[in-house]
Amino acid sequence: MYAPRVRVLGVIRLSRETEATTSPARQREIIERWANAHGHTIVGWAVDLGVSASVDPWERPELGPWLRGERAPFDVVASWRTDRVARRVLHFARLLDWTRETGRTLVSVTEGFDLSTPMGRMMAQMIAMLAEGELEAIKERTKGSYEHLTKVGRHRGGFVPMGYRAVPNPDGAGYVLDVDQDAAEVMRDVVRRILDGASVNSVVADLNRRGVPTSLDVQRARAGKEPKGAQWRVGNLSKMLRSETLLGYLVADDGRPVVDDAGRRVRRAEPILTGDEWTALQRELGDRANNRKPRPRVNAALLLRVAYCGVCANDRPMYVYPGRSRRYYRCASKAVGGVGCPNGGASAEWLEAYVEAEFLRRLGHFEVMRRVFVPGESHAEEIAETEIALGRLVERLEVIPSGGPAERAVIARMAEHEQHIAALREMPETPDRWVDEPTGETYRDVWARDLEGRRDLLRRAGVRVYVVRETGRRGNDPEVRFDLGVFDDPEAQRLAEIAAEEAMP
Repeated sequence: MYAPRVRVLGVIRLSRETEATTSPARQREIIERWANAHGHTIVGWAVDLGVSASVDPWERPELGPWLRGERAPFDVVASWRTDRVARRVLHFARLLDWTRETGRTLVSVTEGFDLSTPMGRMMAQMIAMLAEGELEAIKERTKGSYEHLTKVGRHRGGFVPMGYRAVPNPDGAGYVLDVDQDAAEVMRDVVRRILDGASVNSVVADLNRRGVPTSLDVQRARAGKEPKGAQWRVGNLSKMLRSETLLGYLVADDGRPVVDDAGRRVRRAEPILTGDEWTALQRELGDRANNRKPRPRVNAALLLRVAYCGVCANDRPMYVYPGRSRRYYRCASKAVGGVGCPNGGASAEWLEAYVEAEFLRRLGHFEVMRRVFVPGESHAEEIAETEIALGRLVERLEVIPSGGPAERAVIARMAEHEQHIAALREMPETPDRWVDEPTGETYRDVWARDLEGRRDLLRRAGVRVYVVRETGRRGNDPEVRFDLGVFDDPEAQRLAEIAAEEAMP
């Protein structure tokens, strides 16, 4: 009588494709050779690449559907080795129960055991126990390597904080983090806007509106992958702004500082912010969180903190107020009893149109410059940290037995710290500075494309307008005086006026 051929499911798994002896192609070749030698038919393959050995076989993307009966029927699960199917004893025991219940069998083509006999099942369980022990050993080695890379400040793989990029270590093996100037400038701009009073919500909305890539998409693009179009989120940005990664430090997942064996903070990259900027940012965020800072008024006026009263001597800002038939700007002192500013109001529609026309006429042809922070070289912070670490060692020296190896080790480490501090004090220092870089766009270009950012554009240019509408002035239009901000010097004004006249039809 004709005997039906045994149907085989070939199982291939690989955590990382690093060794030719365990590559998917090599595993497939060995399984096919075994099936052909026994006259079996391979009806399918479950190929799980990049899948850890600790994942339950029923939860694997490819093997799981076969075991759950969602694919074609089969008789034998064949793998190169047992650990390609299961590496944990509990998982392997479940597989054995499953084979008995379903009448199927499990074959390791290189380890040669027969699950149809008690001895074969016992050998398979022993192999699974050894495999689980190997898995735990791998985890311990990985953890040790992870901790070592952490303490020496090298990049340990995985997520890269916004503003940085992983680059080959110039001083040895592995990778380190370096400042990604484009992404870092995004974070610096966010910080400037927060310190200028913008809410985190409004900043997030603007980043998403402009399509600024998140850290995840920056990394995907750098790796040659298609960006996912991930959205900025308030919680994630708030966490970034509070993280000392902006200062180049390495922090644990719970926010605790990471220190090396000498007790010093681990700094794995150059800072994006200065210490003063970081302190100001944390104070600002802390004041908001604890309601110590008044909430900014919601006012969508184009000339908010651009239009000022031209009568009051202390530069009072003008705010938009709803009139009976139209909005108008008026001096802020009007809301304060007893001040008595004689300045009148100005139609919001007229004043905004006038400022727009004059701003573009005078400055529209100038190129918008982007301020870029260039960190200097200062060792004061590292000296302070080393002194703190030295203090910790002094405290430790007071409690350990004298004359022993522990005392000698601490004294030697203290000497290293003292030498390090002396060397740092001999090194040159340069101050932080800002430089202006061209953006390739004029003020007119940016004004036309970024409708919601027009007020910020006026502010960044330093433009102020002083409005006067005193009693007895002829006509209904107020007098407006322009302060050209960054262009407010005789030579710049002269060039601006000449260019404006030449640009007029």
